[in-house]
Amino acid sequence: PMPGGALFSAPMVEAASRGADLSPEVKTAVNYWFRHIWEYWWPLYPGVVLAVSLLGVEAWRFMLIQFPLTLVSVAAGILFLMRFNPGKELSIRNEKARSWERWSEFRREVRPITLIVMTIPVISLLRFAGGLDLPPLTAVYVGLGLCLAWVIGQNRIPAERIVKAAFNRSVPPMLLLILGIMAFKTLLVESRAVNVLQAEMGQFGIPPLLIILLMPFLTGFITGIALGFIGASFPLIVPLLAGKQGLDFLAYASLAYAFGYMGMMLSPVHLCLLVSKDYYKASLLGSYRYLIGPAGAVLLIVLTLFGLSRLLI
Repeated sequence: PMPGGALFSAPMVEAASRGADLSPEVKTAVNYWFRHIWEYWWPLYPGVVLAVSLLGVEAWRFMLIQFPLTLVSVAAGILFLMRFNPGKELSIRNEKARSWERWSEFRREVRPITLIVMTIPVISLLRFAGGLDLPPLTAVYVGLGLCLAWVIGQNRIPAERIVKAAFNRSVPPMLLLILGIMAFKTLLVESRAVNVLQAEMGQFGIPPLLIILLMPFLTGFITGIALGFIGASFPLIVPLLAGKQGLDFLAYASLAYAFGYMGMMLSPVHLCLLVSKDYYKASLLGSYRYLIGPAGAVLLIVLTLFGLSRLLI
């Protein structure tokens, strides 16, 4: 999870598609789309952590309701993108990749990631069993701490490199951004500005549901980053959900996140889209042609699931 991380996977897609007659635009769309199937719920993404914090829900609940969106995105990607593959069989040239030794090596390398994912449900169960009143992000903090300790220990990273990483020049701006977002949310709540906003929407006949859909989508499209649409829209949306609880609250939250996410995915300033386009020397407009279908399918399915949840609640 990093800005422009699609550049890391682009050579892999290039190698995997060797022998198949895929256009640069298709490769761009495939690399870009499947690079972003995890950010709905994966706890290593800053956007997910910030959303959990602003919503005030437990991490495992948010992850549980968001996980199906990953499956929806995979299905939409296969339906709209993989059909452009002419169907040539890409043989595995290196049979050693299937060996038990390589599999063991893979499992060893993903242990830190597995550790953080498993920590969240374990800590959550301990909270319920012990009746502990802990902040919603406690499980994420513990998981991240254990993950960092594991990586440091396994790689024998010296203290000076740890300090250098902690005080990297990209860290303070990120912390200031999150601090500003939290202050913005508190200011809106304490000043009751959202109550005025709700009253004005009522006067103009604008349903709150439309705000919950459009505000994240537009801010996602404008900023092209998850922290952008979450930080700009969720402080305004969360007070609109006052009085809703449990699954009802999470359904609205998931709806807002999904629309903001698709706005981000369709943004022309999304760094991952730009680096993918440049890597494959593809046309930006031509790449959009392949992204509109899966993005529209995800939004349609999310709206359908939300409608079904309204019938069940």
